[in-house]
Amino acid sequence: MPSTCRSKATGQSRPQRSDGGKIFSPPLTLHDLRLAFAELPPPVVVFNKSHSGSRLVAQLLEASGVWLGSNVNDSRDSVSLLKLVRYLVEHYYPDYDTLWHGAGARDGALVGLIQGAFAEHLQGRESRAWGWKLCETVYALPLIDFLFPGARYVHIIRDGRDVAFSNHVAPVEVFWQKVYVDAVGVRRWRGLLFGAMGQIGYRFDSSLYNAQHWVNSVELGRRYGAMLRERYLEVRYEDLCRDFDTEGRRLLAFTGAPDVETGLAAIRPSVTTESIGKFRRRNPLKVAAVKRYARPLLVALGYTD
Repeated sequence: MPSTCRSKATGQSRPQRSDGGKIFSPPLTLHDLRLAFAELPPPVVVFNKSHSGSRLVAQLLEASGVWLGSNVNDSRDSVSLLKLVRYLVEHYYPDYDTLWHGAGARDGALVGLIQGAFAEHLQGRESRAWGWKLCETVYALPLIDFLFPGARYVHIIRDGRDVAFSNHVAPVEVFWQKVYVDAVGVRRWRGLLFGAMGQIGYRFDSSLYNAQHWVNSVELGRRYGAMLRERYLEVRYEDLCRDFDTEGRRLLAFTGAPDVETGLAAIRPSVTTESIGKFRRRNPLKVAAVKRYARPLLVALGYTD
């Protein structure tokens, strides 16, 4: 039988349960959703700048008994939750204050989207430990952490010089403009073109765009992580590849994965260091430009002096 909880908004009892991710009687507010999700164990949330090695982490978690969803892409990103993150970024990020005190407090479309996205994501979970991997989750962390106050977050960080030479998506759509520079309508930033001209600029030389994307994503993740305190863990991709057993155990202990040794044994044979420092095989002039562009963060993280 489903359990019941009382809505603060209406004072009425509403049946609900979380087996298989199904929540009955659509909640009316974000607070109702938070109460409904409290029946689930806290999730493990993996985020990063794309092409930073999070697929390896996702594979390790899955092999260790953490369920990351059935509707995922080749990179193990949750397709079900991407539409929710896109909505949050396009409508609220970076000013989530309006979600709590402005019109967002009455955003029924958002409440329905949250319920539907997680119901879809949780299908097939049964009683397993769970979570998800989605690079852009970092841009939605204020709401995610409200809904799941016990969640644990894993932030994968990789040398920005390597990431700069792994192409992704140009900053043309509203979503990607915000992901790159936190705003819509910026036409030019540090010599880079955005909006309608962003696709042309990206095709001409994507490495500086990728460096900007890396800087924005990593700095945001670290700022939010500082506020999450002990529920936030940084994992360097390079350390995970070079000392897989030590870093893998540290990561799995943090997440509470149920089957550590099985996961390590399953993934260990596929771990390689071949892609570390791949920027050294690129045009030295372009590498130097990336290094100048991202120097403060590269230095802060110890990737260069």
